[in-house]
Amino acid sequence: MERVFRVETTLAHDLAELYAAMVEAFEEKSSIPLADMNRTLLQTGLIHHLTMMGGLGLLDPDKAREVDALIDRVARNTIMWDVLQMVRAYWRDCANGRTGTGEPKP
Repeated sequence: MERVFRVETTLAHDLAELYAAMVEAFEEKSSIPLADMNRTLLQTGLIHHLTMMGGLGLLDPDKAREVDALIDRVARNTIMWDVLQMVRAYWRDCANGRTGTGEPKP
């Protein structure tokens, strides 16, 4: 099934300032449309959060495998692929009582 969502939100305070800084930089130095930039931001957040949730065992194991396959399809051909591998290692370490660097927690 092909799903389509329209996502809307309001940013305020420091988060709005961060977003403004990004938009300003993109307007000055990039030809990427704002909608594409926003989609990339959402993609990054979704990948990170779902990877965290899976790594911490918050997703049913069958659902986690399904989500991982979706994440792989979305991220494989983007710069996110290398970042995804680091995020997975970090949350896997956290779930195993490590600091995210492979070292046990003090």
